[in-house]
Amino acid sequence: MDLISIVSGLLPYVKYSIFMIIILIIGYLIYRKFYQGKYPIHLSKFVFITLLICWFIVVFGITTLSRGAKYTEQINFSLFTSYVNAWNKWSLTEFQLIIFNMLMFVPLGALLPLIHHKNKSFWRVLVISITFTSCIEISQLITGKGIFELDDLLHNTIGSLAGYFIVMVFILWTEQRKLTFIPIVKAISIPLVFITLFGVANMVYNAQEFGNLPFKPAQKQNMEHIQMQLETELSNKSPNACVYYNKDVNDIKKGKLIAQSIAKQFNLKQQGGIRIEVDNRIFTFQDDEGSAYYLTYFMSNGSWSLSFDNINDAPQKVDVKQQKQLLENWLKNEGLLPNNAIYQQQDERTIRWDLAEPENLQSTCEDFSKGLVLISLFNQQVPDILFDISDNEMVAKKQLISQQQAYNVLVTGEFSTYNPLQKGDTLTITDVRLTYTYDTKGYYQPVYVFTCIVNDSDYIIEVLISAIQ
Repeated sequence: MDLISIVSGLLPYVKYSIFMIIILIIGYLIYRKFYQGKYPIHLSKFVFITLLICWFIVVFGITTLSRGAKYTEQINFSLFTSYVNAWNKWSLTEFQLIIFNMLMFVPLGALLPLIHHKNKSFWRVLVISITFTSCIEISQLITGKGIFELDDLLHNTIGSLAGYFIVMVFILWTEQRKLTFIPIVKAISIPLVFITLFGVANMVYNAQEFGNLPFKPAQKQNMEHIQMQLETELSNKSPNACVYYNKDVNDIKKGKLIAQSIAKQFNLKQQGGIRIEVDNRIFTFQDDEGSAYYLTYFMSNGSWSLSFDNINDAPQKVDVKQQKQLLENWLKNEGLLPNNAIYQQQDERTIRWDLAEPENLQSTCEDFSKGLVLISLFNQQVPDILFDISDNEMVAKKQLISQQQAYNVLVTGEFSTYNPLQKGDTLTITDVRLTYTYDTKGYYQPVYVFTCIVNDSDYIIEVLISAIQ
């Protein structure tokens, strides 16, 4: 979730809010003309109430109405799972979501004391904030348009209290004609706590030898009523294995260099800034005819793709040999295509280069490149490119836990699945193997993969467990 995504999600409901403001202003003018003498409403109170109504429309719209009904009575009563998830993924998107959930409710706490003097009470604002955010969470649960999460309830309430503390500084200053220490401390306490929290997390993260593994769960599976069956032998040996490093993981500078090279090679102009989509970065280009092209840089492994909206030419024969030579020269000049990449023509308009991964990374312990480049060619048009070659440097050799120890971790429920296991499920382990995956710092770490059957042979999942002690 980036700024552009937030703004685009807010805009429709901002329009509704503006329409509501117009209606309220008309209603207020009519009220003042015919009823103001009997039941006066101060202009300032009308403004604050109007702002609160508009805020409610925007918040309810973005949290409930704008979502599809894809959740089925999902409830998360575990606190701080959003922090664990953000830590495991070391994700800017996840950290932004935490902050946004707080900022979204700052107006509630700020407006309440301005609407009525009774709302200057901390406890009254606290109760109203909890009640309001609970109603939103319950509405998400009932409609299936969200998950009832205690973390959201906590962050929304904290945001509301932050707004309350800030506005109370100005209220007390206006009433007492001086600034007092305690309200100021309260106003800065919440931002200071979270700045400190994220600062400490950043120091701990940077001090780690390796990065975090994104597949680790934010909360464990409940294994109390899950039947386990083991249909494969597990080793008790603790083997050694090499760890590798890919400098392009999470390297946005590399993404920018790729974008510059693409713009130069295909005579494109970059449009706007860099858009964040989950943990990927999106660059937008345009050619002289106004066609749009998109470079997606995958931060998790340093790969990228170039795609476009429309194919302008009809399927017709292309000069594969000529275009292949031009593209190969470009990729090699940019240092993107290793000399030992194996070329083949896949069909009449698709070419590719392949690099096989070493058979035994556990003991090879040498630098290596792996992956492929897949290009679809079009006449008089920029090609569609998938670049998935990674350069990996051998950096360390580590002792691993055994297969049995990894299985013991699995039994505790410390793993992720797309659909959580349900009470009464049977989990059958049919195989275990050692493979590799990138962590958040770009290290290619060994992990155990357990092949599991859930209840019957039609539902097969793979469970990843970290292999490094």
